[in-house]
Amino acid sequence: MAELATRKRLEVIVDMPLSNWLADEAEAAGITHFTILPTLGGKGVHGRWTNDGVAGGKCVFVAVTSIERMQLLIERIGPLLGSYRIVMDIADVQVVRGERF
Repeated sequence: MAELATRKRLEVIVDMPLSNWLADEAEAAGITHFTILPTLGGKGVHGRWTNDGVAGGKCVFVAVTSIERMQLLIERIGPLLGSYRIVMDIADVQVVRGERF
């Protein structure tokens, strides 16, 4: 069986217009592998929302990385989490080929 390594999985829900900014911040923190996924809609503190194609909608940024890179990203974007309605969750995951993350 392949050896497993523990890494951090980040999922960030962000307004679509901020996706390039978030990708740039992730790369500056050393996170070079990520995926940005479109969303259909959801519900949060401010009520229901849908991606109607008019206001830009929201997306989900997903990355698997080391704890050090995760912490650096949080330091970089932390002050903006509340003002831009960014939702971030973090989980421990097991990956194969841990050196890539």
